[in-house]
Amino acid sequence: MITIDLSYFDNFINVSPPAAIWRLFVDGGWIVVLWALLWGFWESWKFWRQNLYGATRRFVFLAVDIPKTSIDSPSQSPRAVENFFAHLDGAHASDTLWEKYWEGKTQDFFSFEIVSVEGYIQYVIRTRDKFRDLVEAAIYAQYPEAEITEISDYAASAPSKYPDPEYKMFGTEWIPVKDEVYPLRTYLDFEDALTKEFKDPMAAILENMAKMGTGEQLWYQITVTPISQKGWVAKGEKVVKKLIGAKIKEKKSLFAKIFDLPIKIIDAVMGQVVSSGAASAPKKDDVPSQMLYLSPGEKTKVEAIEKKISKIGFKTKMRVVYLAKKEVYQKTRAIHTMVGAVKQYNTMDCQSIKPEYDKVGTTAHYFFTRLRVKWKQQKLMSAYKGRSNWRGMGTGFVCNIEELASLWHFPAAWIKSPAVKTVESKRGVAPVNLPIEGSEIGIGYFKKKENRPTA
Repeated sequence: MITIDLSYFDNFINVSPPAAIWRLFVDGGWIVVLWALLWGFWESWKFWRQNLYGATRRFVFLAVDIPKTSIDSPSQSPRAVENFFAHLDGAHASDTLWEKYWEGKTQDFFSFEIVSVEGYIQYVIRTRDKFRDLVEAAIYAQYPEAEITEISDYAASAPSKYPDPEYKMFGTEWIPVKDEVYPLRTYLDFEDALTKEFKDPMAAILENMAKMGTGEQLWYQITVTPISQKGWVAKGEKVVKKLIGAKIKEKKSLFAKIFDLPIKIIDAVMGQVVSSGAASAPKKDDVPSQMLYLSPGEKTKVEAIEKKISKIGFKTKMRVVYLAKKEVYQKTRAIHTMVGAVKQYNTMDCQSIKPEYDKVGTTAHYFFTRLRVKWKQQKLMSAYKGRSNWRGMGTGFVCNIEELASLWHFPAAWIKSPAVKTVESKRGVAPVNLPIEGSEIGIGYFKKKENRPTA
């Protein structure tokens, strides 16, 4: 019989709280305090070193314009953008312990954006300057006649503090409903199996952006961070095995193995004692899986996950910001239409993404609403301007290159939105209709800074 001695706590009955706390500290509580201090120091050290490293980064903003002749080509479908994203995985780095914890080095990432300033639409890529050649090479490999121009940051002069006397803003970011290994609908699902007609899901997003009027802006941002493929692929394989009823072999830590050793010895001894008196029954082989007994829907789900993990994945964060002058501000017209357009990629059996309004979205209910909305607006605008891949709802979720190419790609030829910036030829002077006046924010930043030479 096991008895628990509680007499130790009798020492705290007739002593003052400070004396009781000191007694607990001396009798082993110092270990917890020391661990907390060491953990805090370690996290502060990493944060400090990473900030120092981050200050050394230099970024460039590239406006990408695709000639109509390239868009008209059947070969330049979202599949070309999928190949482009696969090319960018070359930026993934395996850092040494010295680089990670002394130099503060973190994984570099990219930001892919579509910007509407008063209805004028521009595709923008932000990249670290050392990866500019990588990005341009990847684009030219798929779109040889593309025009890539360095521009200034269109978001830099937007208000950072709210409420602002002139502008109002609303924004949020998207989060997955299920585990990140479940796939979204991709561009392949928008192609008719018989006629091969492609209904571009980007059309709804671009048409919504084209409707922005004077004093209105709509920003769509996807941050893409290269990651190690081993972890999320293994996670997907584990989910698949669980769905098909296959046995999952879990790797145990060294501590768990040591803890399990006495139990295994006892089980072995008891097994010998029990089996010595009677013949043991023949052991049945484990069924490898229940795949034959799955419903058609369950089989489709398994196949979809296996297809997703077969392609390169990136950590992804999606944001949208609507910024407008107070006299023309119409949140419903901009945001609700954008949310509806993104819902095209959702499925009920696999993955869905939804706008997050509780912690990140610039809304609040019941208590201190104005103060909470102000904090959320400032945090979201700071995250957008910094192209942060960790602020908000964590580090995001994994999208593979097929999903990314569906969420961000150049429009199909049949999309009628005249505001999407395209070029007629490979190189030329700045288009005469390029707006450089009007709104005080954004438009002027699409003026050319530099045209890269071409071979």
